[in-house]
Amino acid sequence: MNTNTPEPHKMNTDHRGRHVLRGAIRFATYLCAFFLVAVAYWVADNFGEPSLEQLFYHAQFGMGGLIDTDAAIIKSFVIWCIALPIFIALLLVLIEYSIALFLTHGSSHWLTKPARLANIHFIKVFYWFIGHRAPLYALTVATVYFGVQFSVTVFLHNLFGKDYFSAHYLNPAEVQVETTKPKNLVLIYVESLENSYQQPELFGKNLLSSLDRLKGLSFTDYRKAPGTWWTIAGITATQCAVPLKSVSLYDGNDQGEKIKSFLPNAVCLGDILHDAGYHNVYMGGDALGFAGKGMFFQDHHYDEVYGRDELKGKLTDAQLNFWGLYDDDLFASAKTKLIALHKSKQPFNLTVTTIDTHGPDGHFSKYCKSVGTKTFEGIVECTSNQVVSFVKFIQKSGYLKDTNVVILGDHLAMENPVSEKLDLIKERHIYNQFISNDHFEKNRNQILPFDMFPTILNFIGFSVPGGKLGLGYTALSKEADLSLLLNYEEMNEDLLNQSDMYLDLWRDEAKL
Repeated sequence: MNTNTPEPHKMNTDHRGRHVLRGAIRFATYLCAFFLVAVAYWVADNFGEPSLEQLFYHAQFGMGGLIDTDAAIIKSFVIWCIALPIFIALLLVLIEYSIALFLTHGSSHWLTKPARLANIHFIKVFYWFIGHRAPLYALTVATVYFGVQFSVTVFLHNLFGKDYFSAHYLNPAEVQVETTKPKNLVLIYVESLENSYQQPELFGKNLLSSLDRLKGLSFTDYRKAPGTWWTIAGITATQCAVPLKSVSLYDGNDQGEKIKSFLPNAVCLGDILHDAGYHNVYMGGDALGFAGKGMFFQDHHYDEVYGRDELKGKLTDAQLNFWGLYDDDLFASAKTKLIALHKSKQPFNLTVTTIDTHGPDGHFSKYCKSVGTKTFEGIVECTSNQVVSFVKFIQKSGYLKDTNVVILGDHLAMENPVSEKLDLIKERHIYNQFISNDHFEKNRNQILPFDMFPTILNFIGFSVPGGKLGLGYTALSKEADLSLLLNYEEMNEDLLNQSDMYLDLWRDEAKL
């Protein structure tokens, strides 16, 4: 008797075990493939076409930042990027198992019914030539799609390209910025506001006509730049003259766990104003925890920092949008704060960020509904009107005698209901307007977000020797050597490349 012959029940158990293992591997492969496709599609549908760098930047702040974002966005992510891929992967594995049972055993099991109803020749061709490798094919296609959507080749170039940042960055700590005739600053970032909304041929009328009638100073060629494409990146670029990108990929940090301070070694607008005796205040309708926004303002000498939780007061959840406060409630709070700041007689900077024009659908505030707003175009126009109303309050109160106002789009519009119209425009520019009782002359029209840092300082009465701070050159002073302006094409290609000098701006141990 051969004692090495396996027992029948053990053979069956081993056979079933291999089937279960193969099924689990196929399920996991399908799941990974459809997750990659779902994430790439979902991000593009909700946020346009962000880079892989931007995706990793947000990952640095972990789940703490995610739970502070739009509840509807979170729900949408769970449905489309988790639940749907799991369902599709499970369904495909069950269908494959049904086909396998039918072809190998002719089983009458209920799982084989779909296979028994189909064309037997087609099933055999599919199963033997495609079916065995289907998960691998799916994963390959998904990986390529994901790579194209997030420009992986550009990301790889950033990992190994030349250090552009170190060659062009001027540390503001090395520049002796001085006050000449300092004025208060009201800085308003309007979510996704761009000049494209001024075109009647696209929208039937100029949606920003009320803003244009303020007749402030504007730079018509305000371009986007690498690392400035989303809100906190736009804020960082305009206040610190540096791009925003992930650092944990380069310095070994655990994502989100070791980032305890936001660019601690960068000198930014709030830092310079603080040293000049200003009282800095930030007010925004969304949560401070998302994307490190609150950390940025707190770490750069903003004395008061208010977000959704600090401003909502007695407002109920029904009176908030998914991000937080509607712009009408935000401006009401900002007006109250502005009155108090002006009464204090201390120089101040009040920075405000709006959210109603945020994609993918925008938010209809109570005020905008009351004036008949029913479309996204209407939200853009209504938000513009609210900004104008706030500025007119400043004018009527006589505050422009000692206060200047800057209105900026934080970045170009991302995915929203009118994206198809916006995409028809070959060159899109970010909206901007500088309002003052004083007269200013531009030294050029083409500017970048980085240029706003020294430009804003000049605008409120600061002298910037040489006209350069960080990566930015002032657009108001003749002190700037315009022959040294960044080469736009070279900057686009290389600015986000790995840089030790950029990493030093983030390292706590190097804090100045």
